[in-house]
Amino acid sequence: MTHPIRTRADVEYSLMLAMLNFHNDVMRSTYSHIHVRFLEQAIEVELTRNAPIPEEEQLAQTQEGRTRLRQAHRTRFAAGQARLQHQLNDILGGHIGELRADLDPLTGTSTIVITIPEAGGSASRSAQPG
Repeated sequence: MTHPIRTRADVEYSLMLAMLNFHNDVMRSTYSHIHVRFLEQAIEVELTRNAPIPEEEQLAQTQEGRTRLRQAHRTRFAAGQARLQHQLNDILGGHIGELRADLDPLTGTSTIVITIPEAGGSASRSAQPG
């Protein structure tokens, strides 16, 4: 079965939906803004909220609290990472490399970096700007 050629906008939209759904379903976090950046061999997705969560904002006031917020974020991300990786493979038309996630506890911004192996992603490269 051949897949239709997809534009960069199609890929970007699919990535945004996958990330928003993942954060809602797995991470139990809702975000109001999402930005996708296509880099040389990676895609960076940044999710931000309209307003901070009061409990998280209070925890982020101390270094220990920030460390706890980051660790909780990483633990939840790891629990659903296989599901997200499967979705991303479907969207990007092949195997992706590493997934890295981080949380900026002071702003509540979640960042996910998807690495794209150089030898593997002609389909994903065709969707990137040239």
